Amino acid sequence: MNGDEMDMDDKECLKRDQESSNNGLGKTEYNKHPGVEREQHTVRNKLKEDVQIMWYNMRLLQMSERERPPKLKVNRKLTKLKEEIYGITEELLEEDESDITDINNFINAVATIMTENKSV
Repeated sequence: MNGDEMDMDDKECLKRDQESSNNGLGKTEYNKHPGVEREQHTVRNKLKEDVQIMWYNMRLLQMSERERPPKLKVNRKLTKLKEEIYGITEELLEEDESDITDINNFINAVATIMTENKSV
């Protein structure tokens, strides 16, 4: 094999490097184990569903009926949760035209989800 040819392992490594460098917020990194990737996708879908349910519930509450969420200490788990929620936020807000009240409801829903999932 000469220097211009790449074997399969080299091609896979190159592909993996390119995919990991192209990651954005809310995207999962390349993983050799499909079971783990499937589990991450399932967790993301569950989180998206939780946000949608909480968003709907926030629409039913008056501002005075909402509890103020506590301040959270920033840690690695919270940062990961924020990244996932950023990706979900982009998806959900692109799907629906929202007014300022609806966006406020969404922010409160996300804050509540982050407070409830701080041990994630």
